[in-house]
Amino acid sequence: MPRHSRCLAVLTALVSLAALDVSAQTLQDGPPPQHRFVYRNLMVARLNPLGLLDEARISYRYRLYRSESLALRDNFVSVGLAPALSPAFGRLGVVVELQPLSILQVWGMYEFIGNFGSFRQLQSFPSAHSNFSDTELNALDVLPSGDTRRPYSNMGSQLTLGATLQFKVGPVVARSLFRLVRPDMVLREGNRVFYDIYYDVLAPNQGWYFVNDADVLYQTGRGLTLGLRWASSHAFYGPSHFSPGESQANLNTTHRLGPVVAYTFAEQDGARFNSPTVLLMVNWWLAHRYRTGVDSSPFFPYLALGFSFSGDLMPVPSPAER
Repeated sequence: MPRHSRCLAVLTALVSLAALDVSAQTLQDGPPPQHRFVYRNLMVARLNPLGLLDEARISYRYRLYRSESLALRDNFVSVGLAPALSPAFGRLGVVVELQPLSILQVWGMYEFIGNFGSFRQLQSFPSAHSNFSDTELNALDVLPSGDTRRPYSNMGSQLTLGATLQFKVGPVVARSLFRLVRPDMVLREGNRVFYDIYYDVLAPNQGWYFVNDADVLYQTGRGLTLGLRWASSHAFYGPSHFSPGESQANLNTTHRLGPVVAYTFAEQDGARFNSPTVLLMVNWWLAHRYRTGVDSSPFFPYLALGFSFSGDLMPVPSPAER
């Protein structure tokens, strides 16, 4: 498999574990066709915090211009759907992407979200200082029926704005994915924030927070990729996200760091089933209000195991035809 394509397949899996927001369907034998219908899918299981998720993206792409340069040729504007399903919630998003260069993508997604009231989701709180540790979430989950502190079902929407920068020098790949998120959920009266299990943040309702994932990867040339990930998040709480008279200090910024191992089995340009990749991530929490010794051991890592694949939904013309 060409290294450039395998790199993008692995990056797709990595981004999928975060938000599924980077393209993998790069063709090796020339520029992509003018029109493409592509998809990608990820199944992932996670621990600390607990999670199980299947998410996908189906998009129509229009090539902006033709170029033979690796740095320029994977360019497009696209529009698509982004469904996601877990035992705790369902999401359906509309996403628009602009990739003027192979190394840069900017995008926006608007999602409709439904929480099922199961698996501790959704739990909301009156203040950004509220306790949202795993111990507390588990205790709230077993409260008697009718207790207003129990998890509950609800609906809402979310706007996400993102940018991805990635480049490759020899066998080394670097990538950064930045997301700015604004949720708008229907919460119980008096609650101002909620625990978002997707990003593991105490999210400010009708406010903004950011999440960033930075990866450095090394490709062995035999389908195996080794790397390091640094993930961080920060919420921009306003006065409306605290109880009256409370200090407005932000205690919920997070950082974690650790290795990533991925293996891509095969790659076939333009195939309907392409770049099947297995990925394991083991990160340790460097900064977290509860995961660095207060509620759980700092030696207990964030674990994620995923399987991703992608493909083209209609035949891709040969290089000569393109």
